[in-house]
Amino acid sequence: MAGFALLLGPLSLVIVLFTVALPIALMVALQVWLCRKSLRLGLILPGLSLAISLLITLIIVFNMVGAGPRNLIVLALVLLVCNIPTVVYGGIWLHYKGRKETLDDLKRMRIEDLE
Repeated sequence: MAGFALLLGPLSLVIVLFTVALPIALMVALQVWLCRKSLRLGLILPGLSLAISLLITLIIVFNMVGAGPRNLIVLALVLLVCNIPTVVYGGIWLHYKGRKETLDDLKRMRIEDLE
């Protein structure tokens, strides 16, 4: 019986890691793919993530009656934690935006050198 419990511990850890890490990895891969397609498409996931985090924060605000200073700190923390995906997706978008601008500048310089 004890051997089964020892086996179940690492197995459940692997299952939990795959159920949490796999969707996150797929969303990051989707963001990279969208940014490669178009910079405008790359703004979809950061925008959705920001809207969802604001919606969650508003729901919490409307459920707080007579919010004190502690509740405001909790509210700020919820807003910060909910915006972690927004920052990650926005960072990916900024990377591809900077890369595209650099490539465009190099292309312009090559054309000017040829003239």
